[in-house]
Amino acid sequence: MADRKHDEILLHRDPVKGKYPAPGRYKRGQSVPVPESVGVTLDLTVDTLLDGDD
Repeated sequence: MADRKHDEILLHRDPVKGKYPAPGRYKRGQSVPVPESVGVTLDLTVDTLLDGDD
């Protein structure tokens, strides 16, 4: 989830009993890991996710 108000990306994963624990928080300058279940390797930077591709 892109949280532009707080300038960060929130990554919800690994649900427990149908609920998600506290999300991973990623700030500008960091990369967001893609869950292994997706089956590909990507370098998703917070800056690109918040600003879009120039």
